[in-house]
Amino acid sequence: MLKGGEVHLSITVRRVGFPLAILGIFLLIGGIIYMNNRAAYTAYLDSRNFNIALVGSVDSLEPAMIDSHEERLLASAIYEGLVYYDEESKSIKPMMASDWKYSVDGKTLTINIKRNLKFHNGKAIRASDIKASWENSFSTTREWSNISLFLSIQGSQERLDGKTADISGIQVVNDSTIRLEFTSPNAAFIFMLTNPIFWVYDTEDTVQPAPGSGPYKFKEKKDNLVLLERYDKYYRGIPKLGGIHAQVFTGGSEAFEAYQAGKVDYLDSLPFNELKNIKESEQYKKLLIDKPIFNIYVLGFNVNQEPFAGNYLLRRALNYAVDRNLIIDEVLGGSYRAANSIVPLGMAGYQHDMRGYSYDPQKAQELLEEAGFPLGEGLPQLVLTYNEDEGHRMVGESIAAQLAELGIKVQLQPMEWDYYKKQLNQMNLSLFRLEWLADYPDPDSFLYGMFHSSKVGIGNYSNYHNSQVDKILDASREEVKSQQERIKLMNRAEEIIVDDAPCLLLFQSTAAKMLGKNVASLQVNSMEMIDWYEVELLKPSLDGDNEGTADEQKV
Repeated sequence: MLKGGEVHLSITVRRVGFPLAILGIFLLIGGIIYMNNRAAYTAYLDSRNFNIALVGSVDSLEPAMIDSHEERLLASAIYEGLVYYDEESKSIKPMMASDWKYSVDGKTLTINIKRNLKFHNGKAIRASDIKASWENSFSTTREWSNISLFLSIQGSQERLDGKTADISGIQVVNDSTIRLEFTSPNAAFIFMLTNPIFWVYDTEDTVQPAPGSGPYKFKEKKDNLVLLERYDKYYRGIPKLGGIHAQVFTGGSEAFEAYQAGKVDYLDSLPFNELKNIKESEQYKKLLIDKPIFNIYVLGFNVNQEPFAGNYLLRRALNYAVDRNLIIDEVLGGSYRAANSIVPLGMAGYQHDMRGYSYDPQKAQELLEEAGFPLGEGLPQLVLTYNEDEGHRMVGESIAAQLAELGIKVQLQPMEWDYYKKQLNQMNLSLFRLEWLADYPDPDSFLYGMFHSSKVGIGNYSNYHNSQVDKILDASREEVKSQQERIKLMNRAEEIIVDDAPCLLLFQSTAAKMLGKNVASLQVNSMEMIDWYEVELLKPSLDGDNEGTADEQKV
């Protein structure tokens, strides 16, 4: 009876098929739950705040009032300028601008603006808004370094003196074109436009801070917390973070503890004493950002005051007398590099073959004798003035100890920051600490800003006058056709300045930042700035910790 066998077979199939069907249902349900959880997790990463830790203070995010790195970094997510600095090509690229052109004589710069740009409040951005925001910033800023960036524009001095209601050299051609007229050629001005003083905002809106056009917009500030939210109508596309949550710490140790506890996606500042350990840590070293930034740390000599006036041999002797690497290793935790030039490493125009001044106590002793102070005899005690800070004090003590070995006596004189700046501006200090952060990413910021005679008391605190240097730097600003020729001119000026030794070259700062393990596409450039639009959080599997590189983990 063959039928019996068929019935038996049928019964067997049903007994096996029922458990398989149940298993399939469970697998389907499990898959749906997993995918829903993954979607929810992914959505969470797309919508949650990006947590950053800043060390210092954030008092204002208004472009004209920014006076600290922390404020500048955070405000850069809210505001933008017409152009930006491209790290890879070391050149200026369009941001809100579409293109620009200098006149043949370098005295006119015409800039075309991209269409369909809008402020966070929905208002269309026109050239008249750019003029209004620049003039408002010029009128309200408290920093002379900001004001000086405008002074080559026709009518800026008249506006500063209160003689006119606007800056005549900032001209609105039409809704999408703005023209700048200069009193003298200024090929460096396109680089200056990266400075926050030229960021654009809506001056007609009464909201504070004023609406900008960046990828994130201001939401609220409460005590030491600042919250930014995503601007979904940003012209480059929807930003990848739900928002930015910035906590401002007064001390680096506190901020680092928050990072170690997993509460921080980006730590902007590290304590000196932690850097060496982090570089040796398997857990942290891959998350460390460590790169030179565009600044220089020097001791300035007032070349119009004794004992430095007319005595370049003494100024050179002091440059050879200091072991910079010793200070970097023993005091600064390896967070700086020795400087052998004024233009910093990484900037277009940096001269790799610049000799500068290496540590050579024998050479220092010889020059000291030529200067008329053998073994320091006859040299009055030097007063080294610095703004009050533990790190500056320790650097000063190390320099004083090294100079004492050559018979040079040094007295340290700390000052409160505002009073210190006043003394610098009035040229009252003979030997002083000076750290210069580029106002814009071009050698002109250092060479013209610190050593052109027209900048005495503004950035040229050494009271340095050299007519040949002035002529070369003026010629570099006239060169609007070739960036290569501009660089050659500025290289020549730098060589003369270094030879004259109006300052004791010390260090170039290195940025030391920490990333969270779930962070991708966060790059810190040499201006110590971040393109916040590019930053995103990784989307790891639900099964465990992240594996592989940041790029491999992107979804």
